[in-house]
Amino acid sequence: MAIVQKIQYNSENKYFAGFLQNMIDESALHARVEQKKNEIVLTLDEKDEKALVTFSELTTKFLPHSLFLGEITTARVDTEIEPLEFKSDNYEISLCRRCIENLQDPSSESYLDDNLICNHYNNTPLENEVDNNTFTPNYSEGSTLLVVDPTKINDLFIITKDEYRALFSIEKPTIKVTIKDQELKELTGKQFINIKSTYNMKSTLTAINAKDSELSYIFFNDLNPSKIVIVQKNISIIRDNKFSKKLENLDEDRVLNRFLNIVNETPKPELAIAANLSVKNGISFIVKTEVASKKAITFQDFHLETVLLEMLNDPIRNKLIRNYAKKFPDKYENLKSGNYDIFGTLCVILDLEETSFESLSDKALEFHGNGGLKIDMNFKDSGFDYSSLLGSVISFKIADVDTHYLAYSVFEAYGDMIISTLNQLKTKFKIDNFVMMGDMFENSIIYSRILSKFQLSKPFFSKDIAFDE
Repeated sequence: MAIVQKIQYNSENKYFAGFLQNMIDESALHARVEQKKNEIVLTLDEKDEKALVTFSELTTKFLPHSLFLGEITTARVDTEIEPLEFKSDNYEISLCRRCIENLQDPSSESYLDDNLICNHYNNTPLENEVDNNTFTPNYSEGSTLLVVDPTKINDLFIITKDEYRALFSIEKPTIKVTIKDQELKELTGKQFINIKSTYNMKSTLTAINAKDSELSYIFFNDLNPSKIVIVQKNISIIRDNKFSKKLENLDEDRVLNRFLNIVNETPKPELAIAANLSVKNGISFIVKTEVASKKAITFQDFHLETVLLEMLNDPIRNKLIRNYAKKFPDKYENLKSGNYDIFGTLCVILDLEETSFESLSDKALEFHGNGGLKIDMNFKDSGFDYSSLLGSVISFKIADVDTHYLAYSVFEAYGDMIISTLNQLKTKFKIDNFVMMGDMFENSIIYSRILSKFQLSKPFFSKDIAFDE
């Protein structure tokens, strides 16, 4: 008899199965590991009790967690185990637990050896990637926090178990968490911050030195970020070029190409409708039919000067603008003289210090209630009605609505607008295969709204392709 474990694995990456093969070899266990589409099958000879115990001890101590791990089922099967030596390609993943143990052990030949390269996932190791990030104890705007002392995590941040596991997975992504430590709040001026655990040799050695100096964290401006978000157990890759699935070249348009790659992962790849919410590439709704793929709706570029002029020429909104200018003269002058995108404009109206999507998103996350205000998200003949959106927000700002509640309402309204538009496109094209993509899904309010209000339509969020560039 054999023990057969079927491990759901939402990636084609081979390193996790490679770690298992390495531990099979070290324990001299009669076993087999193979990787199929979205699944790793591990077959173990249960008669080899001593080797089985050794293998179990090795996996408990050294087998890393992976972002792509899903459910694991175990069964006893009467089958012969045919030998198979599983080989893994090389990947830009972090040092494994065994490497870190050797790196920190003064008795090890690899003690503080910056040339150490992981070869514990049955790979043929290559040279370490060059890391141009610079680490410092000083915070600057936009910095990512590098966790130096993992034992201080719960003192510094409010973090869920799923976020913790993702943070210290073998992929070592960046996640945004709530700051708990008052000193860190004062240092950064933030309620939320992007954090990352040591992800390669350079960051690991830097963290060791920082910990010797009794630091719990340091900062760096991440030049090659791998950002994920966790919403209701969903782990989604927002941007990455290290461990996410590489895109096939299916279309010259970058947005359509990502869409087509994601669609190919859905149960019905022949037909699909996508909501693409991208800060960089704009908002669009894409349709794939039997004939072609196209952007059915594209939000026009936002030009603040044009939108303000349009509002001033409207009798009702003219009065609204004048009331806003009277109550917030400095902010109104800032709007008139500034060249902000839609999110920067909303930040100015809400009187936030920074003018970016991230700033607006962070402010929205400060609200912990349910149900937002009615923010207009309308369309007109020329496209999306930015005047209507700004008019709603300005009217509530004049009424002294709490800033975090107003910011929350904006993102909730984006979520509702997406659902309404997708339902209209479903009716028009008779397609019910829905794909979500774009880096605005980093905002958990939009993500949660889609999951809760659009659940019956089973929207597809890719597990191994990044949502955006």
